Amino acid sequence: MKDDVYDYDQQLYDRSFLNCYQRQAMVMLAERVPDLPLVFYNCLVGGDDIADQVIRLGRPKYDFQSKLLDPAALARVGVAREYVPFDTYAQARDLVIDTARRAGYVILFVDVYYLPHTPEYRTDHVVHTITLTSYADGHWSILDDNRASVLCRYAYPEDVIAAAYDNGKLRHVSWFPAGPYDAAAAVTGSSAAFSEVLRTHDDTYALLEGVADLLGTRWITPARTIALLYDAFSVYEGSRVCLREFAARQAAYADAEPALADLVGRCRDVRNQLMIGKAIGQVDAFRVAAACAELRAAEEDTLKRLRGQGGA
Repeated sequence: MKDDVYDYDQQLYDRSFLNCYQRQAMVMLAERVPDLPLVFYNCLVGGDDIADQVIRLGRPKYDFQSKLLDPAALARVGVAREYVPFDTYAQARDLVIDTARRAGYVILFVDVYYLPHTPEYRTDHVVHTITLTSYADGHWSILDDNRASVLCRYAYPEDVIAAAYDNGKLRHVSWFPAGPYDAAAAVTGSSAAFSEVLRTHDDTYALLEGVADLLGTRWITPARTIALLYDAFSVYEGSRVCLREFAARQAAYADAEPALADLVGRCRDVRNQLMIGKAIGQVDAFRVAAACAELRAAEEDTLKRLRGQGGA
């Protein structure tokens, strides 16, 4: 099936930090809400949280839980969230078609087993979201990931979408109504909210300090360890990409944007080493640990800079 890539900011709205639902919602909202990156103040996730979810619990990076869709953050930019369960597609159909027509999109939770463009087609049952954008002549136009996790356009007969929905474990319909808001109040409100995030943020840096020990443990296979760390640093990098975009839109924090850009680069260096390690089955633990030590120093310096600029 040929990929028809959708036009969006693939660096900011990628799948390193955002799960499928969050990313599809953000892409749709970015086209409708100019100040959407103001909600990214909640992207200051700590390494302890990343380690707990990804390494200790083994949660896949595409299921990382964060406060990105916090109702108060969305409300500042005039956005609400609708999240409605239906037992069957037939029950949801009228709402789904009407919402797609009015809002331009609607997000469905489905089972990818029934979608031919996915790697799991007819092999694995996985909860996922797809974005339906228009309906005509018994067919839906949708947006979903290709195999490289890039949003692409696809088209399916309605019965395919119905099967994917009806056989899913989590059958919900969601969209994000966007209305007017006070742009100045959105900036000041999100800045104040970020000051509180900075005030309460705490991290032991166990993730960055413990990389060498984790890579040397006998209790996890090297391939599994490298894969877990790769996911952890993908989340780390993606969160700082989003946080950088928030800071760039805030006068109080704009001077920290270069430091955040440096953090992104350092996270990417660690992740790239781990990506190579996934391919060849091993990494240079000393080199990765050294990069993590430098990343910790840069993270601490950036947090100090942010707290100083914002008065936290």
